[in-house]
Amino acid sequence: MLNCRHQWRSPLIFFYSCIMGLLISSSVLAQSIEVAILSTSGPQKSSFLRHAKSFEAQYPGSEVTLSFYSDADFKKSIVKWLSQGSGPDILTWQGGPRLYQYVRKNQVKDLSRLWSEHGLDASFSEGAIGAISLNNKRYAIPTSYYQWGFYYRQSVFDELNLQPPADWKSFLNVCETLKNAGITPITIGAANKWTSAAWFDYLNLRINGLDYHQRLLQGEIPFTDKGVRDVFEKWKLLLDKGYFTTRYNGWDWQQAMPFMYHKMAGMTLIGNFFAGGLPPLLKEDFRFFPFPQINPAIPAYEEAPMDLLMVPNYTKMNRTVEHYLLSIAGLDFQKRYNDVSSMISPNKQVQSKDDYFIQQGQKVLNNAAGLSQFFDRDTNEKMGSAGTVIFTEFMDSKNVDATLSALENARQAYLL
Repeated sequence: MLNCRHQWRSPLIFFYSCIMGLLISSSVLAQSIEVAILSTSGPQKSSFLRHAKSFEAQYPGSEVTLSFYSDADFKKSIVKWLSQGSGPDILTWQGGPRLYQYVRKNQVKDLSRLWSEHGLDASFSEGAIGAISLNNKRYAIPTSYYQWGFYYRQSVFDELNLQPPADWKSFLNVCETLKNAGITPITIGAANKWTSAAWFDYLNLRINGLDYHQRLLQGEIPFTDKGVRDVFEKWKLLLDKGYFTTRYNGWDWQQAMPFMYHKMAGMTLIGNFFAGGLPPLLKEDFRFFPFPQINPAIPAYEEAPMDLLMVPNYTKMNRTVEHYLLSIAGLDFQKRYNDVSSMISPNKQVQSKDDYFIQQGQKVLNNAAGLSQFFDRDTNEKMGSAGTVIFTEFMDSKNVDATLSALENARQAYLL
């Protein structure tokens, strides 16, 4: 602000000089930023727009322009913006390796100072921080994520006197009890291939851990490694015992769900987006449990695709950019945005809305030792496409050796 305590001969000159100084000062402080957002959801767009209006009222002279993009358009544009060194000031994006690829190219700003000065580590869950950090530096503000795990019918479990399994032995017992009762233990729709990747991811996380999983998907470990063989041997056991619905290759995930609605299947491994499509009359009977522990020495790592805001290296950091990022990290935006999106706030101080699945997910993710982002986000696009096909073919063939060989060939073609 202008210091107007100087002595002037004319009060009128003094007055006008102060006014002009204030106007000049305001124009210097007035800053416009553009935020590019990957979103096709009406409620999400409305939430960002409401927040921008509130932000401008809180910081007079600041102007926020929001640009919304479809998934395909955004993914094309982000490559162009970052490579040419010009574009929107702030970008939405995704956590884990999809963020790290740009960090390693020095195309994303290090926000560690912002995190440190404002104590953001205390607000966000350990898993969320891990998904936006590389070499202990923070590169983004997490906005939302959602859990993966098992969904089941409480009434089916009650009828068979079953409890949600916490470990692998208990999980196999649940599967066998369901099968003996004439209920297929697990339903899956893998026509689009990607749902089968969740089984690979979780088995690998529970057997070998997050660091191994990430290094494997970046090509640093061969798929012929014993750790990967252990994953497929566990998966093969479930297939050999007939614990999965058949003909899953012809169904997408939604087409596989009526087996649970009609109590013909007991469980499904899926993301929390599943809950939004549940028939209202059945929703109260559905419950959730996390993927059971397999190796007691491995902490509970979870599958939780995360969205975030990052700042390209070409953006000039100023107060408006910093204030906007801090407002996105704050309780108001985090709660409102995630409530309308039916997702979970990575800010652990946010009290989730009164929804059983959201509350269960928040509890699981807040306690997670770390997060993976899902197979196709944790590796590159070509390996992601090849891997999901190979996983789905494995569910048909049950041939471990051929599967490991196919994955290793893909690693050498796409990751080396």
